[in-house]
Amino acid sequence: MKISRIAMCILLMMAIFAGAVSSVNGECSACKGGSPTTQQDVLNNEWAVFLGKENATTEVMSSTGGLVNPRYNRENNPSLQAEKIKALPSVTGAESPTDSNVSRALPGSHINAKRSDGFASVLVPLESANDSGIILDISPDPTELIPGAISIPYTKFLGPGGVLKPVSEMAAVLGEAGISEDDAVLIYGECQPCGGGPSAATYVYWIMKYLGHKNVKLLDGGIDDWVAALRPTVTHSASLSSQTYTPSIKSDLLATYEFVHSGTPQIIDARTTMEYKAGSIPGSVNIPYDRVLDDKRIKDKEELGDLFSYLDKNRSVVVYTNTGVKASMIWLALTLLDYDARIYAWQDWQANLPQLNIALQEKNARPNPAKIGDVVQITVVFMEKNQSSDSEPQSNTGNQSGNETILTIKGCATCGFGSPQGYADLSSTGGVVKIGSTSQAQKSAAEKGFTVSAQVLSSSGDTVSRVVMKRIKSDGDEFAGIWNANVAAGVYTVDIVATLGEITKTFPDAMQIEVVGTSKYKNLGNE
Repeated sequence: MKISRIAMCILLMMAIFAGAVSSVNGECSACKGGSPTTQQDVLNNEWAVFLGKENATTEVMSSTGGLVNPRYNRENNPSLQAEKIKALPSVTGAESPTDSNVSRALPGSHINAKRSDGFASVLVPLESANDSGIILDISPDPTELIPGAISIPYTKFLGPGGVLKPVSEMAAVLGEAGISEDDAVLIYGECQPCGGGPSAATYVYWIMKYLGHKNVKLLDGGIDDWVAALRPTVTHSASLSSQTYTPSIKSDLLATYEFVHSGTPQIIDARTTMEYKAGSIPGSVNIPYDRVLDDKRIKDKEELGDLFSYLDKNRSVVVYTNTGVKASMIWLALTLLDYDARIYAWQDWQANLPQLNIALQEKNARPNPAKIGDVVQITVVFMEKNQSSDSEPQSNTGNQSGNETILTIKGCATCGFGSPQGYADLSSTGGVVKIGSTSQAQKSAAEKGFTVSAQVLSSSGDTVSRVVMKRIKSDGDEFAGIWNANVAAGVYTVDIVATLGEITKTFPDAMQIEVVGTSKYKNLGNE
């Protein structure tokens, strides 16, 4: 009987495979004899190496071809042991560089480009770190530190919601860590999980300048730059005896709501473009904080000068982000360029604005689901919010106490304030909008009542349409608008926005509209 060609090929392949298995010298370097148990032990060991486990064997370290934990590479690679490093501790109590937890490395050339004089007075190059006084790492839970550095996580200066602690408490944090107001301090570090580059270090630098500290500087780079320059690291921070820190507040570094609201300063919103579009301080210009960075290091004078060339140096500049932490990056850049710059927080702006005391009683969209191209009617009904009830969440953050608009409701929660003689005084005291005389523009706004719009958002959060809604009855609180759903199929979210003068309240995710099917415009796009 003849054997088919396919069968012959199968037999030939089996013979080749059997020969390969029987070869004594045919093992891979990781197999160690071919036993499944042995192979798994080696793989487990290699994984332990990569994770930095202490129980990984030296044999596995050498057999992995250098694919090991980065710390182990720096500590054990013979090529990095050619010279003995002499790391000078910068403060009393610093760990000796001969301790076992100091990484050995060849001295490398620093990566910092030469800075202009003004920048060099604040940004210290890596090779000068040990000559700059107390080294302060502000990273939360750092695993590697510059030898001699003490540790104060930047979060110790913040209270709930990222708000700055009182001055006395911030001063106590520094004093307990062994820093007095007369010490020279060099700051570095990063909040690794939250990103933002050196913003946390820059924020602590701003805090210390706000507290009146004179001799404080920033390392021109971070721990990654330090390691890249083949410099030694330690695993534990140094400790200093406690001191008394006496602050001398520089109040002109922190903007107040009144100052921002006055129209005096130039305002920069340093948040992301998406955050800026969602809501911002009127008159602000959006420059995201990372525009001043080049690979986590602040750009030099020429580049930053071009970025801020439109600003008037004779006017103060206020920079804000949600809490102010990342705003410190642009604040630093402006300060280095000799601008009068101050930091502010978006959450403070929201907390100080008067809040509209209204709630959504009803909201609907018809038809829903809608077909592509349908005309959808969006309807909402407002009601006065029960101030004693916590059932309706506030759309804005911050302390809302005392910030509710006082409304006199006479049949219509959104028709001004009851009569042509009653108006909203938006230049409020203590954040409370009163019934009383005010400017003609504000009287006009009160007479007209609220304006309402619906913003239709795609699943990615982009605004696809803005629908202006009209009051259905002159003395009612029901508004309706028409949306042409000539969009792709999907689920769309609707935010309802109510505005009276400069006061705005947003009801996010008020409803969802599902759009299904295919376009009824069969010839759309086809000539």
